Amino acid sequence: MKIHVYDTHVDTSSGEHIHFDVLVNDENISNVKKFADNYLVSLGLKPEQIKQDRCNFCHSEMANPEVEENIQNLGHSILRF
Repeated sequence: MKIHVYDTHVDTSSGEHIHFDVLVNDENISNVKKFADNYLVSLGLKPEQIKQDRCNFCHSEMANPEVEENIQNLGHSILRF
């Protein structure tokens, strides 16, 4: 499965820097920002705690089996650094 990688960086009001990739297939490109926002909520962050964020297309590649399964089940996969 060919996927698209969106490099995401977030700075919080407490000074924390969070870096992760949102991985999606063609059908879910329009949902990348929503997936990133939902991930941040899952970390316990509220919108008012986000000082700055960016989520930019980086590249496309072939998915490994774990990522492919996540995308099939959830529509996306997250890779945190």
